[in-house]
Amino acid sequence: MGRGWRPVVVGATVVLGVVVLAQVRPFEPEAPSGAPAAGDPAHGEVLFEERCAPCHGPGGAGGSPGPRLIDSGLDAAAVAAVVEQGKGVMPAGIISGGDRDDVAAYVASIASG
Repeated sequence: MGRGWRPVVVGATVVLGVVVLAQVRPFEPEAPSGAPAAGDPAHGEVLFEERCAPCHGPGGAGGSPGPRLIDSGLDAAAVAAVVEQGKGVMPAGIISGGDRDDVAAYVASIASG
């Protein structure tokens, strides 16, 4: 009977550990760091023509293999996410940092029609 308390202590320790981890949330995903900052659409247009127009056409008019971006309804956050993660044949991270934000601002400006 002297060992009957051990399962209770172990069980209480496990419960306490779960409660502590639930409060601390060490495994909770962080917010994406790739949320676009306010970009410069004028600089984004220059970058777009250099880096994106070969696939998306001049001014985003559509091309091969890239889709038309004019009047597409995309916002800067959606554009930044696709640029960062890639989609279809478009590679991930083709433009990054402030340049990505500038291109996203430009595409959002032509996408809203």
